[in-house]
Amino acid sequence: IMQCGVVGCHPDDQKEWFDNTISYLSGRFPELKPNEVTDLRTLGERFAQPPKARADSQTASV
Repeated sequence: IMQCGVVGCHPDDQKEWFDNTISYLSGRFPELKPNEVTDLRTLGERFAQPPKARADSQTASV
């Protein structure tokens, strides 16, 4: 994900990349169960999202 430049791409480009990558992985590793393939995609999509801003610790404690 990091080397392919998918992080920070337009969501449509990310979807296309994940579609192609998951299709490849499913064919390359037929032992993966459908739920495992779904989990891989979910984790990948989460990883590709920008980091969430942290709340200031003083603001969070109020």
